[in-house]
Amino acid sequence: MTDEELKIIMKVGKIAAEARDAGAKMIKPGVKVLDVCEAVEKMIIEKGAFPAFPCNLSINYEAAHYSPVIGDEKVIPEGAVVKLDIGAQIDGYISDTAVTVVLDDKYQRLADASKEALNAAISNFKPGVSLGDIGKVIERVIRMNGYSPVRNLGGHLIRRYELHAGVFVPNVYERNMGRIMEGNTYAIEPFATDGFGEVIEGKMETIYSAKSFVPKGLTEEEKQFLDVINKRFKTLPFSERWLSDLGDKEKVEKTLKNLVRKKALNSYPVLIEIRKGMVSQFEHTVYVGKDETIVIT
Repeated sequence: MTDEELKIIMKVGKIAAEARDAGAKMIKPGVKVLDVCEAVEKMIIEKGAFPAFPCNLSINYEAAHYSPVIGDEKVIPEGAVVKLDIGAQIDGYISDTAVTVVLDDKYQRLADASKEALNAAISNFKPGVSLGDIGKVIERVIRMNGYSPVRNLGGHLIRRYELHAGVFVPNVYERNMGRIMEGNTYAIEPFATDGFGEVIEGKMETIYSAKSFVPKGLTEEEKQFLDVINKRFKTLPFSERWLSDLGDKEKVEKTLKNLVRKKALNSYPVLIEIRKGMVSQFEHTVYVGKDETIVIT
């Protein structure tokens, strides 16, 4: 990575962190999820970047991937455990970060378990270290706090225009996961739960991304939609809200569902803890240098 590229990554990390912290302060009972997410996304744009993916605001047993849709009326309930997950990007250089806000003190220890696990993982995150051993560190800290790590969620390698670049950073010990490589950027994101420790896909899909090819059988309108998507987002995830200028809610949602069905788009369902346990998450993006690992968010 060049010095100029590292400067961009540091910039998008700082922007995402500032937006995350500002968004966390907005999380209160009765506040609309849509208002928080749009404020966070707007802040990223005003600071000279663009959201690397739609702002996620996942509540209680929703572990990840709840992003508000057009006209979303969902509000934050009393006593909730709220995960705010956001990233920023400039020219495809990406940061990714998350925080948990608890609205009932009885869940503070659950949030602290994820945060402590993240800090422990970062302390051990060095070139040559096994990613499986990072998972072991995360798992140990979460279990010591009396909770379960979410075994089928974890962090990931980040490359330019690739939020999830094919390398997994586990939250439990796993063999043959490879080793941390110098010069790479990784997201580390421990999830803790008072449930079983596994997520399943819910029925609702709120986030999409374009595939690298255009299948046959698309209508002209669908081709035009896909062309706009590719120009605006390339391979990065997006929200239906970001296409509201292309039609009303019904039209946008119908077209996106058709494009998913015809395998032109990926869709990402809301992820739910299998026993509907409360879930907490903290996340940082780190850059692995030769002499130190830098937390950029």
